[in-house]
Amino acid sequence: MKYFLGFLAVITLVVVVFIIVLRGFTGSAEKPKQQLNLMDYVNSQTVVRYTVSGPVSADPKHMEYRITVGRDASTIEVVQGYQNNVIKAQTYDNNTAAYADFLRALQLQNFTKGNVDDSRSDDRGVCPNGNRYTYEVETAGETKQRYWNTSCGGGTFLGNGANIRALFQRQIPDFGKLTADISLGG
Repeated sequence: MKYFLGFLAVITLVVVVFIIVLRGFTGSAEKPKQQLNLMDYVNSQTVVRYTVSGPVSADPKHMEYRITVGRDASTIEVVQGYQNNVIKAQTYDNNTAAYADFLRALQLQNFTKGNVDDSRSDDRGVCPNGNRYTYEVETAGETKQRYWNTSCGGGTFLGNGANIRALFQRQIPDFGKLTADISLGG
C-alpha cells in the first residue's frame, strides 16, 4: 500500500511539474492588443489616416500622399521628399453623420486589424521598388494605431487594403485631379 501511495505521489509531482513548465512557456507571451472600435471615436477629435509612399528614391523624387479624415474635415496632402515637404494640400468640410458612416465602413473592412509585433513595426526600406501603405488612428496627437503593408506583400496590416484605399479616395472630391501629376511608381 505504501508503494502505491508513493507511486501516486510521484505521478502527481510529475503532473504538477509538467503544468508549471507549460505555463512558463505560454504565460510569458504578450497578450494580443485589443482591436480598436472606431465607432467609439465618432464624436471626438480623433482622425484616421491613410498614406501611400512611393519607392525609395532620391529625396527630390520621393513622393507620397496622405488622406486624413476627421469628424469636421477631410484633408489630402501631397508630400515631396523624406522631410515631409507638403507641396499641395486641400481640405474639405465633413460632418458627424458622414464621419460615422465612414468609420463604420472602415471597421467592417478591418481597418483596425493588424499584427502588433514590435519587431515588425518599422516599415522604412521595405519594398524599396514598390509602394508602402500606412493605416493610422490618431487622437489628441497620440497614435492609437499604426499598421502598414506594401505593394510587394507583407506588413502588419490585416484589413482589406483595396476597399479601404477606395473609401479614403472617395473622401476627397478632387482626388484624381490632385494626384494626377504625382508619380508613385511601384
